[in-house]
Amino acid sequence: MTTLREQTSEKHREAESQPFIQEIFNKQVTPTKYAEYLYQLYLIYHTIEDLAGPKFNVFDGIEGIKRSSVVFEDFTELAVPDRPYPTNHSTLKYINYLLDITNPDDLIAHMYVRYLGDLNGGQIFATLVPGSGKMFEFNNKEELLTNFTSKLKEEMGPEACVAFDYNIEIAKEFN
Repeated sequence: MTTLREQTSEKHREAESQPFIQEIFNKQVTPTKYAEYLYQLYLIYHTIEDLAGPKFNVFDGIEGIKRSSVVFEDFTELAVPDRPYPTNHSTLKYINYLLDITNPDDLIAHMYVRYLGDLNGGQIFATLVPGSGKMFEFNNKEELLTNFTSKLKEEMGPEACVAFDYNIEIAKEFN
């Protein structure tokens, strides 16, 4: 049996190799472009959290992992006032996909891709992005990590790869 991490490692590398993500790693992304990206992330996190809470109740023991409100804070810190921030095509496709999920394990697979990345690599990532990077700050990080990883199953690999595919498509819109 392969671990979830092993099943998604190729997709993870593909996501990290996207030119836009490389801009972030190289500290070359502009505050305006990063604000546009944060807006897309806010919409995704908000959707996941709306579904995960009342519909699937998967936040038991990991309430502090929620990111939508702090992603929005990061966005508003960098956003240009009175500038419209539209929903990108790939973000809309992803949100529609998420809204059709009927299995809580599938939603957790999507959370694995987004939230675990923020938990694990967030401290480094926060130093690379414009703004304060509040979305990467967690209280009780180790407890959250333990409690969240206890919800993961090897069978989530294919759905986690789908999540990576959507996140890759979103990054491509910023290339």
